[in-house]
Amino acid sequence: MTKSTAVPGSLVRHRLLWCVLAAALGTGACGPADVTDPAAVWDPCDLPADLIAEAGFPAGSQRRDVAAEPGWAGCGWSSGEAVVRVLFTTAGSPADVGGAGATHTEITVADRAGQRVQPAAADPAVTCTVVLPTEDGGLIRVRLDSAGPGTGGEVCGRAERVTSVLEPALPA
Repeated sequence: MTKSTAVPGSLVRHRLLWCVLAAALGTGACGPADVTDPAAVWDPCDLPADLIAEAGFPAGSQRRDVAAEPGWAGCGWSSGEAVVRVLFTTAGSPADVGGAGATHTEITVADRAGQRVQPAAADPAVTCTVVLPTEDGGLIRVRLDSAGPGTGGEVCGRAERVTSVLEPALPA
């Protein structure tokens, strides 16, 4: 197996460009399943095992069943201390994440502008989400759930560190 040197964000751009061109030419090469299934653009379960391990999660703990919302592709990993979920959608706004009453804080993770989101209903001592927009109008959510109560700063700090470790493999 050869390793691709393509940048994930460029893959997204190329895929979307191909679909636009195919639609313009009427070839039907990109059917509705391609447009509505974010995993057809980028699948979070394809994150490299070495980055998952560096982020503190055993690669073998991978679960694909974490995308609870339609229009999102998701994957999760767990350790004895926490669970991380990485979700991706091809369209959205950081303001859409977290629901009514969520607190959104502007942050920078690995030189990328993003937001830390605390839903009103979530315990900030246990859960924190980092949201990174992509160049193509998509969103990446990295949600960390701590196995035990800590402080909001600890959980969000870890969520930001995990996102920073995974960032080189995330769509730009």
